Amino acid sequence: MKKILLSIAVILVTIFYTNAQSLSLSWDGETIGDTVVIAPADETVTEIVFEAIVHNDSDKGVNVKVVREEVSLVENSVNYFCWGACYPPTIDSSGMTMFLPAGGQSGDADFSGHYEIHETVGLSVVKFTYYDLDNPDDNLVVVVKFDTRPSGIDESILRNIKVSDIYPNPAVNYVDLDYNLPIEVETASVKLVNLLGSVVKEQQMDKANGKLRMDITNLNDGIYFYSIFVNGEAYKTKKLIVK
Repeated sequence: MKKILLSIAVILVTIFYTNAQSLSLSWDGETIGDTVVIAPADETVTEIVFEAIVHNDSDKGVNVKVVREEVSLVENSVNYFCWGACYPPTIDSSGMTMFLPAGGQSGDADFSGHYEIHETVGLSVVKFTYYDLDNPDDNLVVVVKFDTRPSGIDESILRNIKVSDIYPNPAVNYVDLDYNLPIEVETASVKLVNLLGSVVKEQQMDKANGKLRMDITNLNDGIYFYSIFVNGEAYKTKKLIVK
């Protein structure tokens, strides 16, 4: 009986080491799990970047390749990745491998996953697979969720908010905004910020429904971002061009 148990134990140990995963990821000094959720830091952000360091935890060197899979994407958003070199959005597999010695790791800027928001709102999911070119079964998968949805606003309120885009756009002297807000909305406002992130205009919506007009005659020509805030939380952010 002891010999049988010992044989089973040897088999299990053999299987474990055969299938042991050589690679792991870290970000800002923390080990990354199989799912990462990233949101923009504020309403002026136009791109979200997922950066990771790839670690070789094995006792032998490995040639690492990276493959991207677009699981689900918000329409008009764009994503691409870099692994030693940066690849256009149409390329899913890295054209090069990177050698990581036993116990070694990639550099700080070697891998990054880029998500260009392009004024979209929603959740995009992209999967990255890192694998040993000489042993593809030895791989690591991480799912990255790029989340540009408004946070902190109750779903029942979100469903009943109706706010138009600012118009005209491009604009010269003024802009208008049509809105219809449910009774649950206590406060609503529009903030206009420049490319440096400074608020240059702010105006309250003082009724449940109506039209807001904002005077922009004192603004310099250029690109701005406007954000709609509902109950103190960002509802949506878009670009405004002033001529």
